[in-house]
Amino acid sequence: MPYSLLSFSIKNTETLVSNYLTFLKITLINKLYKLVPNSINYNNIFIKFHIKDLKFNTNKYEINHLNYINNKINPTYKVSFPIELFFDNKKLKFNFNLFKFPKIDSQNNLILNGLKKIFISKITRDSGLYFNLIQKNNYTVYKASLLFNNLNLINIEFKNNNFKIYNFKQKIEIDYIIFLHYLGISNKDIIKLSRYGNSIFLKNILKTSIKNYNYILKNIPFYLKHLEELAFYFESINFNIYKNIFVNIVKKQYFSNFIEIEKLQNRIGSVFRNNLTYLSTDLIQILDFLIDFKFNKRNILDLDNFSNKKLENIINIFLDQTNNILEKRLTFLLNNLTRLNSTNKFNFINLINNKQNIYNFKDQFNIHPLIQYLDETNSLSKFMHKFKLIKSNNVYIKEFKLRDIRTSELGKICLINTSEGLNSGLVVYLPENIIINNSQITTPLKTNIKTFKIKTISSIEQEKYNISLESKILRKNNKSLSLNSIIFYKNYLEKNFLNKESYFKESELFSLSQNLIPFLIHNEPTRALMGAKMQTQSLPLIYKQKPLITTNSNQILSRKNNNIYALQEGIITYVSSYKIIIRDILNREIIYYLPNFNFSNQNTLINYIPLVWPGERVFPGQLLANSQDFIDNEFSIGNNCFILYGSYLGYDFEDALIINKNLLKNHIFTSLHLNSYEISCLYEGDSYSEITTWKVPKYTTYAKRNLDKFGIIKEGSKVLEDDLILGKIRLYNLNNKLESLGKFLYVLFGHQLRNIKDTSVLISSGNAGRVAKIELFSNSNVFKDPNSYLKFKIFIIKQRILEIGDKLWGRYGNKGVIAHIADPVDLPYTEDSITPDIITTSVGVPSRMNLGQLYESLFGLNFYYLDKRILLQNNLNSKLGSNYLKTLLYNYLKQLNIYQGMSQFNSYNFGKSQLFNGKTGKMLKGTSLLGVSFYTKLIHMVKEKVHYRTIGPYSNITQQPIKSRSKKGAQRFGEMEVWALEAFGAAYNLKELFTFKSDNIKARFNLQEYLLYNLPLKSSILSESFYLILNQLKSLALNIETLIVSENNKSLININK
Repeated sequence: MPYSLLSFSIKNTETLVSNYLTFLKITLINKLYKLVPNSINYNNIFIKFHIKDLKFNTNKYEINHLNYINNKINPTYKVSFPIELFFDNKKLKFNFNLFKFPKIDSQNNLILNGLKKIFISKITRDSGLYFNLIQKNNYTVYKASLLFNNLNLINIEFKNNNFKIYNFKQKIEIDYIIFLHYLGISNKDIIKLSRYGNSIFLKNILKTSIKNYNYILKNIPFYLKHLEELAFYFESINFNIYKNIFVNIVKKQYFSNFIEIEKLQNRIGSVFRNNLTYLSTDLIQILDFLIDFKFNKRNILDLDNFSNKKLENIINIFLDQTNNILEKRLTFLLNNLTRLNSTNKFNFINLINNKQNIYNFKDQFNIHPLIQYLDETNSLSKFMHKFKLIKSNNVYIKEFKLRDIRTSELGKICLINTSEGLNSGLVVYLPENIIINNSQITTPLKTNIKTFKIKTISSIEQEKYNISLESKILRKNNKSLSLNSIIFYKNYLEKNFLNKESYFKESELFSLSQNLIPFLIHNEPTRALMGAKMQTQSLPLIYKQKPLITTNSNQILSRKNNNIYALQEGIITYVSSYKIIIRDILNREIIYYLPNFNFSNQNTLINYIPLVWPGERVFPGQLLANSQDFIDNEFSIGNNCFILYGSYLGYDFEDALIINKNLLKNHIFTSLHLNSYEISCLYEGDSYSEITTWKVPKYTTYAKRNLDKFGIIKEGSKVLEDDLILGKIRLYNLNNKLESLGKFLYVLFGHQLRNIKDTSVLISSGNAGRVAKIELFSNSNVFKDPNSYLKFKIFIIKQRILEIGDKLWGRYGNKGVIAHIADPVDLPYTEDSITPDIITTSVGVPSRMNLGQLYESLFGLNFYYLDKRILLQNNLNSKLGSNYLKTLLYNYLKQLNIYQGMSQFNSYNFGKSQLFNGKTGKMLKGTSLLGVSFYTKLIHMVKEKVHYRTIGPYSNITQQPIKSRSKKGAQRFGEMEVWALEAFGAAYNLKELFTFKSDNIKARFNLQEYLLYNLPLKSSILSESFYLILNQLKSLALNIETLIVSENNKSLININK
């Protein structure tokens, strides 16, 4: 679907930002206007609140300080409104500060302590009326639940011919009929308004409710208190308690944005009014519905239907806590009014508006589980992270039903894309084309093929349509010539006649990262999930290409604030690497600044390349500059490589890759990474001081070759590991006892005697590169340490070239670790002297059912020779027939033979190529598949994983080394690592891993005695890990038994554990 058809698509981050602006301009003001009174008279002090003059004060930072991490940067809004105090014929007016909350920028990012973070939206139960059925031991409970803005839940239960009502928090049951009497609804009103008024069943219930008054009379104050609390949520004409002002405030709090009339009519077909409160007829209708369920006159609908859900974002956190914050602030103000006469006015204002007394949401957001560190590996990862959803709370993680995709969620939640592991099915993603309307997710629906009119529908409206997937046509029936299709009706899949009036596109059922996979329908779903995940972990490369086979989702991604577009028509007057100047038709000069040479949260380089030239005429919406992972407005983070499916000297074990050395020479998969060093010079009175100098002792001239005379690294210098980037020494003053000796040495040598400590900074391991920029600061606002008087920021750009241990992957989840880098002369070649760039095992295709990568390899090779590209849709066969893909492939093969004169594809090879041995030049037996596929590099690079471990903690149970580098642990030796050692025959290493380096504590202690005290090395016993290996071999039908030979009769004796 073209992007222009959905101008308010959620893919455009301005949608969420506009909601934030609406919150600032309208929602927050209305909320405070309902809660804050106009005036209060407290202890002869009259307080007047001017809530209409609400103010938002913000803090400002220098632009230079926003380009990198600075833990003092916290852009916030401070909410305040003026109040007036009248006391003793005096008047005091000042701004009363309520709270602070973080800003949200134009890309929906939060800046907390200088770090970009994002809030993950959560799917919760919407406010409304719900019916449920619970089976207990010997009876059935019919329950109606009233949810008020996700704050309070009122339950009305019908069990054993009795109606009970209770609050979910207190769970004190009260007879529902007595509660209606308390609201002023008599038995005559119930009989008159109920549909069961003439039935004996209802009259018996009314009689039994009179007996329940005896329980209330025993403890009248207790039950009256709870009846009053329940009555706050309802309203009746005869109920006079609502004359209280406080009750009106509470009523406005809980009944704002209550149940939609459309939802009630669709769910229960009732005549509920669109009121903010329940009236008498509504409460009696709930009673009728529960009786209907008992006599099977109605069916109880699914509570987990997606129409009963809503999205909660960061604005809900602000609104939910406004009540408590306002109550605390007003209480604090009233308690301190007695200090007005005893203290100065300015001191009183400083006390009221003290920072410690103002609630700051930043403290809460720093530990909030739904506010996460923004993933900025590439533009796609940043986009997908912003539209991640939490499907449920942690309380319901064990319920398997929540992890399923229901038919009501089709088009609202991606069918495949989810997190892996424990949160699978609970952390989900939004599809490609959706719109959020009043916290409800709606999906675009095409209603007419001729005009292509598009309307968006919610889950409730979706049940009213017969919706079919676009061009999903089933085969004709033998008895009928009519075409059939799969349709969605009332959230069920049915087979019916072909519907051409309303249909979904298949791409609208999947997320954007799923739709970037060309042959998605030919992939196994779990591998498609892995392919979508790895696209968000791919690194932007220096040299990249457009994929030969692409989808229509590549350009959609480019419109989401990743690139820079013109906002007006004009002429380009200036272009450089940091700004573009346009002179528009009104003779105004508009400057577009390019945020170049910044580093992301994952330390990858952010760079923009201008695509226009001076004198060019541009129009609104025209592309001005591309980011680092786009080529001509198209998302591209990889290269088209020759892929050979085969084996090479055993290096392709367990999906490992063999790559051509030419990839390293031509920097095909080279990426740029930016690292920064923050160094401070300290000064603490008479104790010590730090200075920078070139004359640092104990370093060679070679190590100081890049330093200037002040000991600072030069810009543009290439630095290696253990090179100096800043020569710095700390000078300690002498003790007072040595003061006379210091004066004597100063007379002799002309220098003051001091203790010197070397505090120079060296390049750490794996961070060699080139110095890009050096910045010096003397402003105290930038310093973390109050003793700092000077601060250096040194930025180093490093190139990461492919090496053994790095990961490459295709778009179908076919990833692999580089096991060997071969010379081009040693690799097999084709008739026209083409050597493969990457060799991977062919076993990984059928074992994982990745047919899509085979299609891409065949099509990619054809398009490579024909110099063409194809825009492919995922439902190619379904749109143009079941054999269209095969026909298209054969047509391109025929063109390849005609125009290029290539005969390597013929009927005998079936798409395979004849290869020759690179070392001997002889023809290899059989044929192999050689194609062109799109490969990228993952951020999991081996340089960041390698670390050395001498000793560290072990697990108390399994005696395995503790995992992760931060805990000084080691890499655990898992099942796949054991397979590799078994395959290559590393018997001695396996023996060590099964005995001394495993859970065998006695053998490990014996080895320690042998190494330290030269005691004899005893034979080790069989460890638990060895028995585990035996069980794994039994699964391969290999039974290994331990036997000993008897000394008497030389017979074999089987030893069991």
